[in-house]
Amino acid sequence: MKKIRLKKLNDKVTKGGVLPLLGVSLIILLLTVAVYFVAHYVANSYTDENRFSNWNYLYTEKAGSVPDGELRIYNAQNPIVSDGNKSNIYFTKTLEPSDKASNFVLITDFAPVKIRLNGKEIYNNQFDTAEYVGNCYNAVTLEPSTQERQLEVMLKLPFSVRFETYLNPPGDPTFTYMPGFTIGLILMGLGLLAAIVFGILSAVKKRLFRSLFVSGLLCYVGLALALYMLPEVTYTFNTPKWLSITALPVHLTFMAVLLCLNGLFKESRKTVIAILVASVISAIALLVAFNPLTVKIAILLMCLLTTAAAVFVSHTAMVQLDRRIQYAAPIFVMCVFCTMIMVLAAIFMITRQRILYIYNVTISSIVIMCVLEYIYIRDFRQEKQNSDVRLQSTKYSKSVEGISQFIRHMLDCRDKSKFYDTAVREILDLIVKYHPDNTDIRYCVAVKNGDAYTEVVNNGIEGCRYDLIEQNGRKNDKECLFAGTYFEYILKNNDQVGAVFHFENIKDGMDVFFISMIEAAYCGLVTTYEDIFTDGTHRDINVIFAELAENTEIDNGCSVDHLINIRNNSRELCLRIGIDRERAEHISIASELHDLGKIAVPKDIIHKEGRLSEEERVIINSHTEFGYTILSAYDDDPMLATAAVIARYHHEHYDGTGNNGLKGEEIPVEARVVTVCDVYDALISERTYKKPWSKEDAMRYLKDNEGKIFDPAICEQFLAFVGEEENGTKAVTAQ
Repeated sequence: MKKIRLKKLNDKVTKGGVLPLLGVSLIILLLTVAVYFVAHYVANSYTDENRFSNWNYLYTEKAGSVPDGELRIYNAQNPIVSDGNKSNIYFTKTLEPSDKASNFVLITDFAPVKIRLNGKEIYNNQFDTAEYVGNCYNAVTLEPSTQERQLEVMLKLPFSVRFETYLNPPGDPTFTYMPGFTIGLILMGLGLLAAIVFGILSAVKKRLFRSLFVSGLLCYVGLALALYMLPEVTYTFNTPKWLSITALPVHLTFMAVLLCLNGLFKESRKTVIAILVASVISAIALLVAFNPLTVKIAILLMCLLTTAAAVFVSHTAMVQLDRRIQYAAPIFVMCVFCTMIMVLAAIFMITRQRILYIYNVTISSIVIMCVLEYIYIRDFRQEKQNSDVRLQSTKYSKSVEGISQFIRHMLDCRDKSKFYDTAVREILDLIVKYHPDNTDIRYCVAVKNGDAYTEVVNNGIEGCRYDLIEQNGRKNDKECLFAGTYFEYILKNNDQVGAVFHFENIKDGMDVFFISMIEAAYCGLVTTYEDIFTDGTHRDINVIFAELAENTEIDNGCSVDHLINIRNNSRELCLRIGIDRERAEHISIASELHDLGKIAVPKDIIHKEGRLSEEERVIINSHTEFGYTILSAYDDDPMLATAAVIARYHHEHYDGTGNNGLKGEEIPVEARVVTVCDVYDALISERTYKKPWSKEDAMRYLKDNEGKIFDPAICEQFLAFVGEEENGTKAVTAQ
């Protein structure tokens, strides 16, 4: 099992288009780190001039004791040499005479501190009572002096040796300026301001609620940054619990970011629960920590849990790359970026690089929030467009019946002399039904004989250049052409141009639904044209519809093999569940027309990469009703009547959650058979919006959805059939 999963993961990364996305994530990571180092360099340029260096130091066995050994030198050229056996350290330095007061600032790693001047204690931060403290910042005012003075600093080392000293201008020593703290306050202010703005707008436009959430997250990140930097700017809050209180929000920042990313997936409840549980465990672990060891364990646990959550959400995002999820690629990139940053941040935190940790968390969170807001704003801007789509789709649904009648009238037209007049009249009727204002459409039709065109229909068109229309069609590799206020049809006979239709003066523009309607009419027109003009013999209506289904499948970017596979599989499946051979053959032939309704679905929606909007999903799901409307016009033909039933109900779910809400045995058996065959073949086939699934994954999906989407008995028989087929194939190969 592990080998199968590893192979699947390897194929996903190397062949599934994941590798370039991983590269993008790495580039964003490097840019983020680069931004930090630039900011860090700029910040350090303001503090280096006040840095206080050239100290003498030595580790000690006992807290507060003055060593009698040879002291070492600590400065920019000589870093502090670690000594893992001792948990106390002593620093000393001779101060030059000065006629100005100054603040002596010491930054540690939550270390209890005692400072003495000429042997007299002038500062004590729980040095004698605590193992660690809640502040890193320590400061004391040094008064002017005309003589040299001996400054001594004693530190306990609960975590690491962090010893940064500065001589700042005189002032209140309880608080100092630090860019990170100020940035946190600025982010809080921006988040609050944005929350107010989006809060007001959300009252009118509810879809802006998600932007309100991002504003709240920005405010939270600012709060977490300011709290995390609090130990670096004041010693007022110095009880040990302040380490946990100030660290916890920033540790949970990534959990909040992961929840936002995960919220873009529809099936995310389990992941949300897992992230929340991990957050609670992390929070409890940090809050109950009572000594340096338990603090280290709590921080390590938080880093591991957050990294695990990031990996899990990244895996979920990778799965979405195979599905029709809008923005799947950028979401996956952000999830991987989040994982990489978390690993990097965990390394910084474990190695006690607090500032590296906080800035990487903050900058990366802002990057992810920008991407989230971009997605939310784009969705909001599309809302108006989606509203128009809803109105147009309602209007368009009514025109599908017109398409059905058009196809019927054209197939009923067996007279070559009346074909062109009938086609023009029916097309005009379609256009007027869709746009009633189109009362002055001009049109013409010409038949090509050799290299010459003979005009057979003309209504107000002078000097139409049919040769240019033919050239344009050849150049664009299309037979149905649209531009501005006109459209054109090119009908072919044995791959040679046989006739050209031209319609112009179309009002109200040509939206995707109008174009889809005209393309659907063209498919019917081509099928009829071939039936009448190719060999002069009239084909059976079922053969014509089968060809129309094949043309629809090809236009939708699919292979005709999909129809063949469904036909063969449905025949075998019918026999296995006890349907007689004649009825099984009848159903298998009718199954090829199951998606005929897609002839009336706009190609822009069918070929769209990524997630469908709710409006688009409703439209594409309507292909079942579209197909039924078209086929039910021929309910006097037993085969087409069965095809109409299959077309209408093949997207029903066994548990009643399908298109029409039919449940269990209420769904016609032919539709239940085709549902299994259709889904399986669609999963293992490549589409414009997904890569093909492996047969093992497709079979697992069917098994997991027995009783939900599929009839359990039918699904079980299908899985047995596919399994036998696979084993038979392998046996032949082995021989």
